[in-house]
Amino acid sequence: MAEAKVRTPKVPGVVKCAYCDGTGKHFGTACIVCGGTGKVEVVDSSRKCQWCKGRGYLMQGIPCTNCGGTGATRPIGKERLF
Repeated sequence: MAEAKVRTPKVPGVVKCAYCDGTGKHFGTACIVCGGTGKVEVVDSSRKCQWCKGRGYLMQGIPCTNCGGTGATRPIGKERLF
């Protein structure tokens, strides 16, 4: 198994989507994280949650486990690329 690349994102700005590696696609379908754009925006020191797209929920009534239902996550200094 190849080792994951680690880099420090520039804040604020736009960083390459870690889920689809900037392609906008995941196995031939639009990426669920960036919506097919290949990029995610980083504004101030928070950004939209990559799993719920800032809605705060995955399915009706179930809070997102990544952001705790807030719809935003904070960059932690290094981003893991898949």
